Amino acid sequence: MRRVLIIVFVIAALISAFGFEISAFGGMELGGKNRPYFGARIGTLSGGISLMLEGYYPVSSFEALEEINIEEIQFIEVDPYIYVGIPLMGTLIYTGAAPIIIFDLKNTQFAMYQDIFHVKAGVRFGTGIIFFVEGLATMNTSFQIFDTYAVSVGVGIGF
Repeated sequence: MRRVLIIVFVIAALISAFGFEISAFGGMELGGKNRPYFGARIGTLSGGISLMLEGYYPVSSFEALEEINIEEIQFIEVDPYIYVGIPLMGTLIYTGAAPIIIFDLKNTQFAMYQDIFHVKAGVRFGTGIIFFVEGLATMNTSFQIFDTYAVSVGVGIGF
């Protein structure tokens, strides 16, 4: 529990120091297990170097979204991304990387995948209400890309 409080404190400090964004998104894996997922993110995505904390929850099918009981969710994937963004005529083009961390909600424990991480590229539109489209791949520390890709779209609020 102490680790969770420390993470929340660090996120709150970052948000108060920089502008921030809160977003929700959904996507589909195009390789690997070919399953849909949904998630949320909070962070400081802007031009230059930014930080973003993203949480994902995969489901077996789009129809299963209607049957999700939040109390039964045990594991979520948490990715603390570091992004580099380039503002270009009202849009933001960004790319980033993050280690893959699994968070056990029931036992409040973290487990991190060794030697693999996510890389992502995307485009964000808008200034108060924002929209974004992203592509994601899984890569190892030798920079070999696995056959697990994903595409996601989302909407959020930027401050």
